[in-house]
Formats: sequence, C-alpha cells, structure tokens
Amino acid sequence: MNRWIPLLGRDQPTPASLSTEGGLPVQVRRSDRARRMRLTVDAQGQATVVLPRRATLAQARAFVQAQSAWLERHAGKGRQAGASAQAHMQPDALGRPTRVLLRGEWIDLHWGGEGPLPLAANARTPQLAARLRELARVDAQQVINAQTHRLPRVPQRLSIRDQATRWGSLSGRGTLSLNWRLIMAPPDVLTYVVNHELAHLTHPNHSPAFWAEVERLMPGHDSHRRWLRRNGDLLRQVLPPD
Repeated sequence: MNRWIPLLGRDQPTPASLSTEGGLPVQVRRSDRARRMRLTVDAQGQATVVLPRRATLAQARAFVQAQSAWLERHAGKGRQAGASAQAHMQPDALGRPTRVLLRGEWIDLHWGGEGPLPLAANARTPQLAARLRELARVDAQQVINAQTHRLPRVPQRLSIRDQATRWGSLSGRGTLSLNWRLIMAPPDVLTYVVNHELAHLTHPNHSPAFWAEVERLMPGHDSHRRWLRRNGDLLRQVLPPD
C-alpha cells in the first residue's frame, strides 16, 4: 500500500520518526532513488514515509499529517490481520504452526502424519513455506497453460517469490513473478492475479483496454480483486517473510 506526491526541497536532518494526528508512529527513511515522497504500511501495520534526499522535514511532516486517516486505517487493518492469524495459528512444542491457510481454508497440520499437506516429522516452518511455494507454482502454471491459446505470446519464465508489496508482476523480458502466498487465498484469487499479469502481455499499462483484457481472460474478475484488497494483509501474516 502506498501513496505518492511530487516534491522538491532542501536537505535537512531526518528524525527517527514522525506521527499522525492520531499518534501513529511513522518511520522516516531517506532514499537517493526516491523522486517524491511515498507512504507505505507493511503487513504488521508499521508505517514509513520515504523521502527524497532534498525533501524538507516540514514537507514530510505536512505530508504525514495530510494522510493521517489513510495511514491509520491501513495500519489498523494490518494489526487486525495479525491478530486473526495468531488466533488460528497456535504453535506446537517446537514452535511450528499447527494450522495454515491453503486455497482459502484453514487446515490442520500434522507434522510427520497424514493430511492435506503432508510434512516430515523433523520439518520446520521454512519447509512448510517451501511446500506452499511448490503448490503455488503448480497452480499458476495450470492457469497459464489453460490460457496459452488465447494469448499473443506466453511468459518466458514463471518466478515464485515473496514480494513485500506486490502480488504479481510481469517484467519487460517476459518473466511472470507471482507471490507464493496467493496459494493461501481461494483458488480464483490466484487465478485472477495470474490473468492480471497475462493481460500485461498485451497492454503494459492499466488502461481501460487492459482491464477489458483482464475481463476477457477472466469474466467477473473484480470480485476476486476486491477479496485480495480486503484480505491481503492476512495472507502476509500467516507465515514469516522468506
């Protein structure tokens, strides 16, 4: 989640943090690459304002204050998602999760036993994440294969990652990158994100023509897009980042 605003200014010392009107702490980070101010809220609800090197502190403070409602709303969503995930995921004696989201359903994990997601008795959380990555790759490739005959070309490569802020992307070289956490969402949500990226093979922007292509590939996609907006923070909270 982020917001942008054009900015010019002078160098000034940067404080460790600012705060919103409601008292939410906002970390401050300067970046040589930033061309404008940017706000982010991570899955844990931590807010950050990224500043160009020449941004003034006064401009940064005014920007944070102007966006207080947005920051507090999204930070609250992240905290609620974290509480929901923790309520479902009490660890076992070895600190491993006993439940996980798989294709939209909470399932019980049986380490060393049978179940919908078999895992070795000596496996740990990274092995669980690796298994979910494998399943995400399988499901995504099936979507791509099903759409091949409807596309002008196909992705050159499928990359399964744990992006901090994106669910998918398509590079100029044709690499389709997908966030493995989508395997935790209902299957149609993963299908929507893959089709969203496939539509970029024809339209590299988000023009009306692009959205028409998404609808052609997946009629009724908007409900799955809304689901991801509402529940994306939860998917990022279920297991620690890679």
